[in-house]
Amino acid sequence: MRIPDSLLQTNFMNNLYKSRTDLAKIQTQLATQSKVNKPSDNPLGNARIMRMQEQLSSVYTYQSNVSYAQSIIDDSILSMESMSIEIQNVQSYLTQLNSGIVNDDLSSFAESIDASLEIMLDLANSEFNGQYNFAGTEGNLKPFSYDSANNRVTANSDHIGNDRVVKISSNITQKINITGQELFQSVFSQTGNLDATAGVGVPQVNSGTIYDSTGNEYTLNLSYSMTADNTYNLNYSIQDSDGDTVVDENVNDIVFNSLTGEIESIDGEKFTNIHVVDETSKLDFMIELSGTTEQNSAASFTNNLNQKADIFNVLIDIRDSLANGEKPTEEQVEMVNDFYQHLLNKSSKAGGISNKLQAQEEILINQEVELSNLLSLEKDVDMYEALMNLENAQYYLDISYKISSTILPKSLVDYM
Repeated sequence: MRIPDSLLQTNFMNNLYKSRTDLAKIQTQLATQSKVNKPSDNPLGNARIMRMQEQLSSVYTYQSNVSYAQSIIDDSILSMESMSIEIQNVQSYLTQLNSGIVNDDLSSFAESIDASLEIMLDLANSEFNGQYNFAGTEGNLKPFSYDSANNRVTANSDHIGNDRVVKISSNITQKINITGQELFQSVFSQTGNLDATAGVGVPQVNSGTIYDSTGNEYTLNLSYSMTADNTYNLNYSIQDSDGDTVVDENVNDIVFNSLTGEIESIDGEKFTNIHVVDETSKLDFMIELSGTTEQNSAASFTNNLNQKADIFNVLIDIRDSLANGEKPTEEQVEMVNDFYQHLLNKSSKAGGISNKLQAQEEILINQEVELSNLLSLEKDVDMYEALMNLENAQYYLDISYKISSTILPKSLVDYM
């Protein structure tokens, strides 16, 4: 069978073109140090590379979140450690008051308590990277201030009880703060359910014990009354030990979600805690209702008081009593001691958050290494192998050019 010269020439030109293409591809791989520079180089490999790059990008984002969260919680821990030292100083002052060498002039103790109060307030307003540690979700607003007109420390935001969270993995959202509310304020938490089948106007009641800043005990009464489907009015009243009512207030239109049973709004506003302040009786606490739901079952409530009183106003009362020549009550001393334990518990909670972040950081580092290795195997060029291939491709191309001089037809240009 005779093979025409034109067929040989066509096949040769195709092979020559392929040799030049292979050489250019190897040169590009060496320049970019990547085996896949466009999807057509390796469609399946390109899909794997894109998937791993996306996963690696997510890991970098989570690592950044963890680093940011770790800095915040560590700074909060340092602030709480300093608070612990200052509360221990207060405990020392209160212990010295009961010694036999203390005279009737208690002004020096009042000055010491005042100094400790100022330090505690500064620490409560500590900030990191422009964000206040204990300000909840409104981190750019100083959480606490001293109200000289009313001689009390007040919260500057309704959001100091809100948790700050970040995503540290695809399915983990981590709280990264200790809120000013849970650390410093007295919070009466109600957990349980209202009975949706009780009917309109039927009262559903709950009661618990609260305290003022001098340690006096009061009874808090909560009475809910349905006004429409999923909607209630709340009356809360506070009675002293003699049974006299010192506070009597109403909260209208508490609306529950008909599907989840959780509170949606209070009086048309986004759900927040109820802040109760009565300067006459020195009451200052929060009513926390986030654990209250509506269900088609009999009402059931459980109450919890995180601490008896706002520590700032307890210290203010102790300071003022000392300035007037009166020693603090046993109840006030007990509240200071209770706050110290409360502070240790919150410090431990913050330490747990820090440990969890550290553990997650190690997991993310391992994920980064694993993904980087897999991506390298899929994408990176073996320089030694590529150089050998480059040398071979150049050799075949040179040979092809030499062969072309004998196979391809001559033109007038070749004789010029």
